[in-house]
Amino acid sequence: MKSDVFYWVLNLSLHGSLVCVLIWLLRLLRPIPRRVIYALWIAPALRLTLPFAPSLPWSFMGLLRQLGARTVTLPGGDRIHTTNVIQAADSYFPITYKTDSLQGLFETCALIWAIGAAACLLTMAVLYGMTRAELRDAKSLRPGVWVSEKVVSPGLVGILRPKILVPPGMEGQLLDYVEAHERIHRRRLDNLWRCLALGICCLHWFNPAVWFSLKLFFADMELSCDEAVIRRLPPRERKAYATALLSVAAGRDLFVSAFGGAKLRVRIERVLSYRRLTLGAALACAALTGAVLVVLASG
Repeated sequence: MKSDVFYWVLNLSLHGSLVCVLIWLLRLLRPIPRRVIYALWIAPALRLTLPFAPSLPWSFMGLLRQLGARTVTLPGGDRIHTTNVIQAADSYFPITYKTDSLQGLFETCALIWAIGAAACLLTMAVLYGMTRAELRDAKSLRPGVWVSEKVVSPGLVGILRPKILVPPGMEGQLLDYVEAHERIHRRRLDNLWRCLALGICCLHWFNPAVWFSLKLFFADMELSCDEAVIRRLPPRERKAYATALLSVAAGRDLFVSAFGGAKLRVRIERVLSYRRLTLGAALACAALTGAVLVVLASG
């Protein structure tokens, strides 16, 4: 049974990596707003977790089928299938491998994969518990904002009822910018998406492309949050917001949406060069987002 699960996980990992690479390339197109790129990360997340998808002839998976990749159809549904990258089995429900040596190989790899995934999940659970422990001695500074001597950088801590946590001495306009930034993280449920992304990485712990994509996803999370803040600020305050980024140390916690958690040089450049989209450009970006998600996430 473990070898069957690992077979589909490996297939998902190889296919999902291709979708991740496409997102990497789209990130290089500077005119695309970072909030659009942030939304597009849904596509690789789906491809890395869902083995089957509705079939569309003009989808990314449809292109792979035309290039020769074999298709595996879900029993009882000829419109629901997946592209089979590995092609190491003769039948799939249950999986029957082509040779006994292949079966033995997948059984061994499945055991290693299961141990690695369990170790990753346990490590993440311990780290999350340590992060939550930082809130125990925190004191309320203002509604929704807490101060703790255990933190050096402000961030949003928690998943179900997240709190904004700041170090001592933070006040005035800097605190206002931090609160505006973290409230956007809270409204978008970014800490939940962080945990789900980390869970996907635990599932695909053997794939370096997935871990690299996690780093880019976290960066896009912060950059898109910056965009959301400066859209609400008058142009004269953008430099002050950039200065606030410089004055805060970069956050390093996996489970915290930190005010200074991405490359500061990139964030400051984007803050200072931000241009509000026209209505036509905004509609075009929305159409692009929807089209790319359908093409990449469908079968």
